[in-house]
Amino acid sequence: MRILITSGATREPIDAVRFLSNVSTGRTGALLADALTAHGHVVTLLHGEAAVRAQHVAASESFSSTTDLQSQLRRLLGTGNFDAVIHAAAVSDYRPSETRDGKMSSYATEITLRLVPTPKLLPELKQCAPHPIKVIGFKLTAGADTEARSIAVSKLFAAGTVDAVIHNDMDDLATGDSRPFSGWRAGTHTPEPLAGIDALTAWLHAFVSV
Repeated sequence: MRILITSGATREPIDAVRFLSNVSTGRTGALLADALTAHGHVVTLLHGEAAVRAQHVAASESFSSTTDLQSQLRRLLGTGNFDAVIHAAAVSDYRPSETRDGKMSSYATEITLRLVPTPKLLPELKQCAPHPIKVIGFKLTAGADTEARSIAVSKLFAAGTVDAVIHNDMDDLATGDSRPFSGWRAGTHTPEPLAGIDALTAWLHAFVSV
């Protein structure tokens, strides 16, 4: 299968040298890209500028802001060259309402930033492609209980534009590859526990190959 994977963090510019971002390293996406390549898939990795790179993918490109990522997703999916998208990028929910020219003073006693929502990319991915594709989204929560996790995942399915969701929670993350995930399929209410990258890779491989 031909798979497009997004990974890493967006950067929302404040001025010429500063930006808003998040803690995502893109490591999970890079590991998945290489592992799915080893399973015989043709993988393109679209990663954040500071993200961990994959080593064995067919192609690799970078993105900066949410708007840039949106543009590149539309361009790549519009070619019709993909059968599935695994959207693991950590996209900022907000961006500065304006980007200041040059570099703001380092000596200001106070600076106020007005933030506005960024576009939601996941719901539009299917319509970017000229033929049906599978869309797998990622959802990260922080300190959420079982009910809150289920609600967060359900919101991604609500629009009917996602086929599966991979969830993990900041409180559950461990070091190395022993990080716990759960796989949710559209139309089901019971997540499948996935203990690590190998289990996640196997689940995704089976899901996109059907």
